[in-house]
Parts: sequence; C-alpha cells; structure tokens
Amino acid sequence: MKKEFCRYIFPAMFSFLLTGIYSIVDGIFVGQAVGDNGLAAINIVWPLAALIISTGTGIGVGASVIVSLSRGAGEEKRAKQAEGNAFLLMLLGTLCLVLLLGLGNGPLLRILGAEGIIFTYCQQYITILLAGSIAQVSATAMLPLIRNHGASIYAMLSMAAGCLVNIGLDALFVFHFQMEIQGAALATVCGQVLTLLLCTCFFLRKPYRGFLHHLKPDAALIASILKVGVSPFGLTYLPSVTIIFMNLQILKYGGTAAVSAYAILAYILSFMEILIQGISDGSQPLLSLNQGAGNLQRLSVYRKWMFALALFFGALSGLSVVLFRNFLPGLFGASPEAAAYIYESAAAFGIALFLYGFSKPAIAYFYAVHEIVPSAIMVYGEVLLTIGLIYLLPLGFGLMGVWFTMPLVQLLLSLIGGWFLRNEAKQKQKSNI
Repeated sequence: MKKEFCRYIFPAMFSFLLTGIYSIVDGIFVGQAVGDNGLAAINIVWPLAALIISTGTGIGVGASVIVSLSRGAGEEKRAKQAEGNAFLLMLLGTLCLVLLLGLGNGPLLRILGAEGIIFTYCQQYITILLAGSIAQVSATAMLPLIRNHGASIYAMLSMAAGCLVNIGLDALFVFHFQMEIQGAALATVCGQVLTLLLCTCFFLRKPYRGFLHHLKPDAALIASILKVGVSPFGLTYLPSVTIIFMNLQILKYGGTAAVSAYAILAYILSFMEILIQGISDGSQPLLSLNQGAGNLQRLSVYRKWMFALALFFGALSGLSVVLFRNFLPGLFGASPEAAAYIYESAAAFGIALFLYGFSKPAIAYFYAVHEIVPSAIMVYGEVLLTIGLIYLLPLGFGLMGVWFTMPLVQLLLSLIGGWFLRNEAKQKQKSNI
C-alpha cells in the first residue's frame, strides 16, 4: 500500500509544485522588470486568469472521481463515457471563458480596482492568456485524467516540460525582448501548449484512446461530472476571490505598496497551497477507487496518510514564510515600503499555511468519496467567512485585521471539517453494527 500511495502522491505533488512555479516565475520576472506596478497588476488580474486554470481543474478532477468510482464498481464502460464527456466539457468550458472574459474584462478589471497603468498591464496580461485558453483548460483537465490511468510520472513530466519552457521564455520575452508583462503571459501560454501536446500524445496511444468511441454527450454523466467538479473548481478558484477582497481592503488601509506586498505573499501562499492540493488530488484516485469498491479499510489508511503528509508540509510552509520574510522582497524586486508590510504580515500568512494542511485535504477527501455536500459547504463557506471577516476585523484592527482574516477563516474551516469527519466516522460505525 505504501508503494502505491507514493507512486500516486509524489508525482502529483511535483506536478502541482510546477503549477505553482508557473505563477511565481511570472511574478519574479515581472517584479524585477516592472516593479510594484507590475506585481500589483498581476495580483489584481489574477482572479480572472485563475478562472481558466480552475475551469480545467473542475472538469478534470470531477471526471476523474466519476471514472475512479465507476472502475472501482466494475463499470468500465461508464468510466470511458465519463472520460469522453470530459473532453467535450473542455471545449465548452473554453468557449464560455472566451465569451465572458473577452467581452467583459474591461468592466471586470475596473471592479477589481485596476486604474491607469495598472489597468493597461492587466488588460495586456489577460488578453494573451485568453488567446491560449484552450491549451490551459485542456492541459489542466487532462492531467488528473492521466493520473487516473496510473501514469502519474507521465503527468509530472508533461508539467515539468511546460514549466521549463515557461521559465526559459520568461527570461527571453520579459528581459531580452523587453515585452514586460505581455512577455510573462506569452511564456505561460507557450508552456501550457507544450503540456497540452504531451497530454494529447498520451490519450492518442492505443490503450488510452477508448474514450474516442464515447464522445456522445450524456446529460446524466455531464451532470455528475459538474456536480463533483463544483468543489475542486471552487477549491482552486475561490482563493482568487479572496484576493479580490484582500486587494480592495489592502488598498483602502495600506495603499499600493501594501498591495504589492500582498502580491508577493499571495504568490508564496498559492505556491504552498498548490503543493498541499497536490497531496490531496494525488490521493484522489486511490480514495475514489476504494470507495467505489467498498474497501473501507484501505480507504481509511490512505486518508490518514494524506492528512499526515499535508499537515507536515503545511507546518513546513508556514515556518518557511516566517523565517524567510526578509529574503522575499529582494527576490521579487519589491520596494522598501512593501518589504516592511511583508515583515509585518508574515506571521498571519504562516498560520494560514499551517491550517491549510488540514482544511484543504478535508475538502478533497469529501469530493473524492462523493460526499458533495460537506465539500461544497467548506469550499463556498470559505468565501462567505472571508467576505464577512475581511470587512469586520479591520474596523477594530486596521490593516492588521486584513492580514489576520485568512488564518481566522482557515481555523473556522478546520473546525467545520473536523466536525464533518467526526460525523462521517460515527455514521460508518453505525452502518457496521
């Protein structure tokens, strides 16, 4: 069991790690080339850019759960049908994104607080990402499906190739050709195109192209994929909604330098959160398969290992943010004013990361075993808690209240998740009596 767990988990962790590197590399290059305005622009536009990645994640993970549950129950035809319908959803999801963001990015950016040169940078960035959205949505959705076939290492290498191309082209476009923020966006799209090509090659191989015979839309299967996908979509995207409200409140209480500081910490937070999500989603095929097969003992063991590993990396990540708070400003080219804000807020972000080690795996566990209601409550409850606390806490504590909104929200989510897990354990004990 340990070998099987490691075979799924560590390649998935590395793949998600590379996903985080995509955004951090952009921030480092843009920060060095453009400065605080460039960092603030990427942070403000990120809630729109994240819709692209989150759409792919929701479709891919939602389909993967249905595929694994079906295979665990011995329903191979249904598994292939779910995979075929996932590919149809990739195209439909991309079309919706292009229409929404292509027609409405100007008003949306102004709502998010973009003005002047920052608005120009934001529009340049999102326009290029939209042009390559089919690659980003499809590549992101294919990766969990590839892991579902037991090919976690192939998925990891596909991500690694795209990441290396992204880093190399960032240096070329941003510095050599002086394309600034447009160069960072173009490098990201090129990296995703390479990942998509590698993923497509995988599914064109004979053992894995069975889905091609099951492309006919199935309303019930599509509904099931979307029902499950609501939680992984929210888990990936809703931190970006948090960024919206954080940006607005930080602008109000601290100004542009504080937003720049938050942009840097948000990069680190996102990077570490994605690593923890890699642990959770790497466990998903094993959790779903054993749930579908009714093997509750193996399911329990995999769940314990998932939580233990996630808590370890959550604690390590939180400690790292605090210890390296003086190093981060120089890495991203931040101003002295922004550096002071980073030093001030590092403890709050460190606590939030530690709590991520429990709250995020709890959400992933529930959607992996098809417990949709608890996962959805935790995912979308996070937004409601954030909106309430981010306006309430600053009334008494100013900017410090904004910084400590995130750890308080994660503490409440962890308590809610613990309560759901306890109730699930009681229900399983009753059913075994």
